[in-house]
Amino acid sequence: MKKYIYFLPITILVGAVLYSLYIVNTTNIMLGAKQYFGITFIVSSIVLGLIRKNLGIYLTGVTLLLGTLNLIAFTPTIESYSFGVSFNDKNGIALKIQPFSFWTLLVFLVVNHKTLLALTRKTSKI
Repeated sequence: MKKYIYFLPITILVGAVLYSLYIVNTTNIMLGAKQYFGITFIVSSIVLGLIRKNLGIYLTGVTLLLGTLNLIAFTPTIESYSFGVSFNDKNGIALKIQPFSFWTLLVFLVVNHKTLLALTRKTSKI
């Protein structure tokens, strides 16, 4: 059981995509480009994880980071919060964060912290 805990975040994402596909098939909601990119990244993470476990874990982390920064999405409706500064609602600098991806990223960091620490040790030796 313990060796499969690494795949908990990708399992959460697969569940979100299956939920999205169910919603699309039963309602009039359509997926957009962000959702299709999210599905592509998830499938790539799974395939790479089957070939090389560590690379699949790293790509899952990148996928979750892109989702947290609102560049890709995993759910049929995209909820995001903006943090930033603007003057008269123009030319502002804002950071948009998706809560679902953020919480899944936190789960990923807790579950895979040893693998990520090993990566930082490898790159610091170079």
